[in-house]
Amino acid sequence: MKNWKRVLQTVSLAGLAAFMLSGCGNGSGNSSSDNSATGSSGKDELVVWTFTSELSTMINDYYLPAHDDLAYDIRIVEIPSDQFETKLDPILGSKDAPDVIALESAFVKKYVESGMMADLGSLGLDEAAADTYQYVKDVGTSKDGVLHALAWQAAPGGFYYRASMAEELLGIDDPAAAQAALSDYDKFYEQAKAVKEKSGGTTYMISSVQDLAKPFYGKREHGWVEDGKLVIDDSLYDLLDVSRKFVEEGLTQDTEGQSEAWFAGMNGDNVFGYSLPTWGLHYWLKPNATAADNSSSTEGDWRMIQGPSSWFWGGTWIGATANSEMQEEAAQLVAYLTTDQAFLKHWAEDTGDFVSNERVVEEIKGEYEEEFLGGQNHYAEFADMVQDINAKILTEYDQTIETLFTDSCLTPYSKGEVDQETAIQNFKDAVVNAYPDVQVD
Repeated sequence: MKNWKRVLQTVSLAGLAAFMLSGCGNGSGNSSSDNSATGSSGKDELVVWTFTSELSTMINDYYLPAHDDLAYDIRIVEIPSDQFETKLDPILGSKDAPDVIALESAFVKKYVESGMMADLGSLGLDEAAADTYQYVKDVGTSKDGVLHALAWQAAPGGFYYRASMAEELLGIDDPAAAQAALSDYDKFYEQAKAVKEKSGGTTYMISSVQDLAKPFYGKREHGWVEDGKLVIDDSLYDLLDVSRKFVEEGLTQDTEGQSEAWFAGMNGDNVFGYSLPTWGLHYWLKPNATAADNSSSTEGDWRMIQGPSSWFWGGTWIGATANSEMQEEAAQLVAYLTTDQAFLKHWAEDTGDFVSNERVVEEIKGEYEEEFLGGQNHYAEFADMVQDINAKILTEYDQTIETLFTDSCLTPYSKGEVDQETAIQNFKDAVVNAYPDVQVD
């Protein structure tokens, strides 16, 4: 797949400093003032910044072979997610900004609402994205109705549980019965108590309060900030109540999400299930299902259901920057990676990723059997789950405010360190400090 007639350059973080000194939009030291930079081949250069190597793979192995007559080079800069915004913010809007940027769901709205991204609709992507799931388009659309970013994947969340434990402890022998037993949080709580009791206290329903929090954040009816005012959705009070009961009654292992202990439960016998999005199966559950010393493995013993609520977590959106001199070329790349049905079908079949195009999903959803999930067709399940996702609740404040709520309110309250009134007030105070312009009652 490497017989293309132009250069693909991937720059790691280690080389980023030198790259930025020359002006990332002006590769190879070219000091021209526009963003249609010249690469080492003498051609113009389309600069792409990403925090995920997936984008490099897509461009390298799919886009370039399918476009072997491009008149420009593509330079990809990979930056760790936790450094991406820090590197991007100082140059976004300048001549040194990249042409195309990848945006994680945690901060996509910040850039969609920044005024510094190109109008993809005017570049033909409104029509091209006709079959893209609406929630994916909602995320990439600004308050004034302009499409600025699209994603190649959709990421509905589900509950992954151990089939053997469900049968032994709850008498549940298939996913349909599991969904019926866990279809709301009252039932989820009752089954959590049964798991603890029937296992003799050795098994927890969930590993972390995060396994409750992420679905509750996703099921809100209101975003964190509406009309400039902080909104604490009613579902968040439910989250506080449920989390407190789970911690007090020992129904959770009480680990920290994404910690070593949280991952360790995926290959042991002390955690019944995890709340994970589509990509969580491939990037978290599968890699951690077998212990590092191969002493234990849970592969094949997992199943996936919707669980008590509809929600989503994560995903990668891509868009073009407003000051790029190569917006049409950038839009061509974005359109291919997020709307081209032939590519998305190949990508889904090659990786198992749940793609954002409804027509592609409908075409292939009946073909899946996931061995890791005991032969379950999880793709068809996701196709149903994605329909109920509400992405209109996302705001540019989400990444920070969700963290503030978790750290100042949810965690201390669930652990019994403060009462609910104090926890809520602590959260409000933290928001005032972080965003003085947001009205907090």
